[in-house]
Amino acid sequence: MATQERIIQPKIADDGSVHYSSVMSAPDDSTAVCYMVPDRVIPVVFVPGVMGTNLESNGTQPKPVWLLDSLSTVKPWMTKGPDLRQRILYPDGTQVHGRGKIAPGTAQTDDELRRRGWGEVAYMSYGEWLVWLENALNDAHAATDYGRKGLRESLCHIVTPGLEKLERDEVALSYRYQFPVHAVGYNWLQSNAVSAQRLKTRIDEITAWYREKFGWRCDKVILVTHSMGGLVARYYSEVAGMRDKVLGIVHGVMPATGAATTYKRMKAGTDGMAGLALGPTAAAMTAVVGSAPGPLQLLPSRDYGMGWLQIRDGDRFVALPQPDKDGNIDPYSQIYTVRGTWWGLCDDSLLNPLDPGKKTVDQDWDNFEKIIKKKVKTFHEEISGKYHANTYAFYGDDPKHLAYGDVTWTQQASPLLRGGTPPITDLLRARGSDDLSSGGQTVKTTLNGKSIYSTFVLRDADEHGDGTVPVRSARAPGHKVRACVAFAAIDHEGGFKLDATRRFTLHAITRIAQSVKGTALDYQA
Repeated sequence: MATQERIIQPKIADDGSVHYSSVMSAPDDSTAVCYMVPDRVIPVVFVPGVMGTNLESNGTQPKPVWLLDSLSTVKPWMTKGPDLRQRILYPDGTQVHGRGKIAPGTAQTDDELRRRGWGEVAYMSYGEWLVWLENALNDAHAATDYGRKGLRESLCHIVTPGLEKLERDEVALSYRYQFPVHAVGYNWLQSNAVSAQRLKTRIDEITAWYREKFGWRCDKVILVTHSMGGLVARYYSEVAGMRDKVLGIVHGVMPATGAATTYKRMKAGTDGMAGLALGPTAAAMTAVVGSAPGPLQLLPSRDYGMGWLQIRDGDRFVALPQPDKDGNIDPYSQIYTVRGTWWGLCDDSLLNPLDPGKKTVDQDWDNFEKIIKKKVKTFHEEISGKYHANTYAFYGDDPKHLAYGDVTWTQQASPLLRGGTPPITDLLRARGSDDLSSGGQTVKTTLNGKSIYSTFVLRDADEHGDGTVPVRSARAPGHKVRACVAFAAIDHEGGFKLDATRRFTLHAITRIAQSVKGTALDYQA
């Protein structure tokens, strides 16, 4: 029997699929569809917040020292005092640990996800979120129906707060690219400037891998950040000169100008799981953070504003920082490096619990002061007002998740019980001691030859936020970015655990992907 030769011609559709049509077969309008893996890759790189990266010792036999795989890996910190905390958690003695738990639920193998850095970040905080993002950005089942069934397509029909609905052609374009989700941890005890250099190295490695392994086009990434990770990403993009490597950034609950909560924690310890590492008391907190530039860079910068630290004694009121004679706001000299007072940021006697005799207290203070002036102040100045041009941000604005916008010390004892009212200048110069009954500070001064005891306690947080970052800092990017959107019901640690913020992030990523036009990643290039 004679056979008829059949010629198959390919045609590439707008969504990246390849349709093969038979031109010599019977005209029955049948087509075969073969979907090709896109040869253009845009890695989505997640940058975690403070304490969100697993750490290990950096000796000849590294061992995990901060691992958030489960409560069992965190609980041992509950019994560690300031001395042990300082021995274990210090910048030069730690490095990123990449063997943390990998979350199941994707089409990728554990080895592949570990290559992508998923084991570097806290499973308890980010495991489920990374799975969700990976699946939402690489939903092959949706691509086989031209993107009609995926989450991205649903954003064409529902309203995402602060963003315009996606267009069908925007979703279709996004399906022409691969978006593998990576995670890049960093040593959060070190300066965020140092962490930005690690981010640079890892991004260079990530993009090179796709080019060299498969020959795919890959030279830009999209960054998604949580909390302090936003400061790392901003430094990488805007200060280290890597903006051209980044298509865009999505910031979640970023303390854009700092958080007064950091001051509060230095004075009274940290609540919740964060306190397990940083310390539930001022002594434990200072032992770790006093030598750790990263957490100290979360302090309010000059852009945070003036007068956020308040001291109230009856009708008398002091607010710091105040503008100097040149109009500059300087919390670094007015609050952070004020030594020997009960209200200053750091009690010098708590800096080094490994020196009980306080023989090195002056040197310890000098080291702390250098960190504030050379690493905190300088870092704040370098990133001030700087954001990638294609930035989207969301934050918490909820009365049920109050944060410290201002930090207020209030005098509790009446003048009669105190034996008088000492001059406010005398109160500000004095050291204090822990008052166990109130959780505040007892301050001893002298008036007319008599001892006067005053007790100052911290007021509760009173500004809308996410429990950590107040609205005033979180919304600071404002008009400088594409969108800066508030959400209710956000808890800071769980910023990416809400469906609303996840969809916002997916929406923003899809829109950022449109920036490929005119670049080497453009199919028309």
